[in-house]
Amino acid sequence: MSSLRECINEVKTILTKYNPYPYIDEEDIKHYRLDKVKEIIENNTPEIKWSKEVNVAGRIMALRVHGGISFADLYDEGYRIQLYLTRDNLGNESYEWFIDNVRRGDIIWARGPLIKTKRGELSIKVLKYKLLTKCMVPLQHIWIGIEDPELRLRKRYLDMVLNLEVFESIKTRFNIIREIRLWMYKEGFYETDTPILQPVYGGAAAKPFKTFVNALGEEWFLRIAPELYLKRLLVAGFNKVFEIAKVFRNEDIDVTHHPEFTMMEAYISYADYNDMMQLAENLLHNLATKLTGNSIIKYPVDLERVGTDFLFKLERDNDKLREYLEYTLWSYSGRKKRPQIGSSTIREFLKSPIKWLKKKIGEPRLFIEIDLKPPYPRLKLLDLVKEYVGVDYETTSDEEIIKLLQEKQIVIKGGYERDIAFVKLFEHYVEKKLVEPTFVIDYPRGSSPLAKPHRKDPRLVERFELFIAGLEIANGYTEQNNALEQYIEFKKQEQRLRLGDEEAQQPDYDFVEALCVGMPPAGGIGIGIDRLVMLFTGLTSIKEVIPFPMVKRRQ
Repeated sequence: MSSLRECINEVKTILTKYNPYPYIDEEDIKHYRLDKVKEIIENNTPEIKWSKEVNVAGRIMALRVHGGISFADLYDEGYRIQLYLTRDNLGNESYEWFIDNVRRGDIIWARGPLIKTKRGELSIKVLKYKLLTKCMVPLQHIWIGIEDPELRLRKRYLDMVLNLEVFESIKTRFNIIREIRLWMYKEGFYETDTPILQPVYGGAAAKPFKTFVNALGEEWFLRIAPELYLKRLLVAGFNKVFEIAKVFRNEDIDVTHHPEFTMMEAYISYADYNDMMQLAENLLHNLATKLTGNSIIKYPVDLERVGTDFLFKLERDNDKLREYLEYTLWSYSGRKKRPQIGSSTIREFLKSPIKWLKKKIGEPRLFIEIDLKPPYPRLKLLDLVKEYVGVDYETTSDEEIIKLLQEKQIVIKGGYERDIAFVKLFEHYVEKKLVEPTFVIDYPRGSSPLAKPHRKDPRLVERFELFIAGLEIANGYTEQNNALEQYIEFKKQEQRLRLGDEEAQQPDYDFVEALCVGMPPAGGIGIGIDRLVMLFTGLTSIKEVIPFPMVKRRQ
């Protein structure tokens, strides 16, 4: 509260001198008359008309006063331009007021022609300015930022003001959501909105948040997925629907999980899981093209999670490995100049990659290139479990599997179930090693109550998950549209709930009634937006890509 009191006292003091929050009383200051700094910079060509006057508004993040000449760095949506202010151009009174009252953090409007300084820097020769909002707290310099990691997350707005990389990451998030929408519209989808408050939670295996609706006198839930309502829309006659949805799961907070997160779910009538895998490939490739100009992204994989086996495939490609190491060292150093390494350094790295990285950058992460160009390999879950774990769906006994689960302290809530055990083993041993974009397909039937049985093997379901850099990015099915089969699966889930599995799906028998009306054969997919943003920004914590992540309240 001390910082709040200081702010309020500062406002009171400033108000005795001038109004630090004036109204916009000039047409040139209106949003539609302002020039974007981004466009000014991009249009800075040799043919630029230097006589052109521009109107800009933004936050002052640096001031340099040299007697009758001053320079200020103005930031507008992450783009910087220098203001050039002189006593001669502004007049003595206006210039002195600027020097006496404008400080780092203030938001101002400025007008003047574009010039280049003696050092060749694009600048605005300010002929007129106006203070629009006074910053009432002292700001750290942008090259220092906020050093307290908890404060960064608690005061996220300040973090974005002081740390341009954070601002750019959140801007990338917004651009990804926009590009997803545009692509889905182009593909003929209706964007929908389904209930956030639901009488029955469903569509995923998760523990919900509970609330109480006073008007109804009933306990309801925040949704854990929009799935069952979107499929009701297929019943209603909409053939292609999607929703970018906030969902809520009362579970762990860690580097890849957050209780409130964003996902895109989409459903197509007259389709199956093969079509949804193709949708995922095309959507991700389109995103990569729009955001990076090609299909390649760079991501710092954790070698302790994914292993180092894939590195030795690069041993013969010293140039590629050198590029990865140089980029990693440069990214973590914060320096402008990219380091150069020789063959001896590469040999030293390959002797003990994890130890080498921890010594050099403090953690075992290596930036590698990941190509999002389709097609992605499709590997069967049971084959992967057999290859990595040595457990065979056909021959390994339940006793052997239970023993392995106990050794690794893998708990199946609600009691042992063979099909769920295979998915748990896959999650524990295999998924983190899938670095290149990979579809894992054909899950054991008992693990996926909303998916349709496999057309060739009824012990399996037509389900896939997409993994990139060891992260689960998407999950999809050929959707179950048989009312009787769905009813039976819900009964099984009901039993698991009674046995203590808090993440078993609560039966939604109204949805079964909807299936009785008839849902066309369909494919569905859910894509985690937050993890997708992690991939495209190279960030390794989900909190870093959420504008305002959950932080425990201060006592």
